[in-house]
Amino acid sequence: MTARPDNPIETRFEERGSLPRPGPIGRIVRFLLGLLLLQLLYSLLTQGPRGMFDTSAPSHPTFWLSVAIAFYSIPYVVNIGLTRNWRRRPQFVIAAVAGVLIVLDLALYGTWWGPPLGIFMLAWLAYWSAHFGLSFLLSGLIATPGCEMRALPHLWSVLTGRATREHYCPGPIDRIDAWERRRGSTD
Repeated sequence: MTARPDNPIETRFEERGSLPRPGPIGRIVRFLLGLLLLQLLYSLLTQGPRGMFDTSAPSHPTFWLSVAIAFYSIPYVVNIGLTRNWRRRPQFVIAAVAGVLIVLDLALYGTWWGPPLGIFMLAWLAYWSAHFGLSFLLSGLIATPGCEMRALPHLWSVLTGRATREHYCPGPIDRIDAWERRRGSTD
């Protein structure tokens, strides 16, 4: 298992070649998670817009589960994916914007869920699922070392020959990679 900083929201980028590449099982898991997240994106873009303009909140559990997972993981998506160290600021921004839009919806529509909040939630979840999904998919295809959120910078590095920094995987996929390395399945 790769060494992690004491604070998991804290970013610590490593030099190129510091972290091991995922093996075939880790790559397949990443690829399948990427497909799942891109399916969510497809659903958001094809079915989501209808409900986001209503004044009643979505009731489907999958929507709220997606919101919870997206809110939890947004610091990792932004910080690791964009090479930032903003810690929990992305969560604070999402919560603050949602709070302002809830007040606006209450003032305009008399309910906490209205088109302003719905449109914001649709846009935010679409960004999150696109960024996360493409990163997982790409990481599975090109065997990005460490965290899948480094897949886009890793691809850029492969295409341009410029070194990019790597990051440990803060999520559970790191355990799959460690298990796979112990079994001797990786290169």
